[in-house]
Amino acid sequence: MILRGEYGPRWWEVAPAFAGVVVGVGLPLFVVGWLWVWVGWWAALLAAGLFAYGARAVVLRRREVAARKRRRAAWERARFTLDEVDAADDRGFRRIVGRLLVRDGWSAKGVLVNDQGAVHLVGNDGDGRRMGCAFERGITAAGQDGPRSAAPLRPVSAAPDDDGPEETEAPAPLLLIVSSGAFARERVVWAARNNVRLVDRDQLARWAAGESLRELLDLNHAD
Repeated sequence: MILRGEYGPRWWEVAPAFAGVVVGVGLPLFVVGWLWVWVGWWAALLAAGLFAYGARAVVLRRREVAARKRRRAAWERARFTLDEVDAADDRGFRRIVGRLLVRDGWSAKGVLVNDQGAVHLVGNDGDGRRMGCAFERGITAAGQDGPRSAAPLRPVSAAPDDDGPEETEAPAPLLLIVSSGAFARERVVWAARNNVRLVDRDQLARWAAGESLRELLDLNHAD
């Protein structure tokens, strides 16, 4: 590789990994052989089974950690277009908003809030601030003849606590309603009176394209 102008790893760079392989493979074989000679075949077989089980557990654990990292990276890179939002049903719409929240550092758990099937997302950010998120649909979805009816809502301030009772010194919870359309004037007035933040279609497009929720709603100055 060096003669071809390519760089290959030097022996001291691969020595630790090689030593680890030798120990990881050679030590179990030595133990199994020692048990076979000095204790009996049954002890050697038992030890071999334990080593095989341990190796399988390690491999599965590493695969699980790697898969979790890949999923986390995918969530952190979450980007969506308005076409994807419009094509989603109510459950898909909630999933998109949940991914955007997780991307921006919030936890998001779905909670059924009434008998009509309305679901809110509740969670916290890294500073422990609580969040409750409700939804409205105000656009004509793909494959439908008419506009989607708004999801039945109860006041988002009634969203249950995700992590136990609210602490008196905790920051005020973020109460949020996300819509794929526009909000009526009455809804805007109601939200202002009840300290609820609204994300309309234009803001949703910016949020889904990569802008963080804190920048979108200017939450740093609001805090």
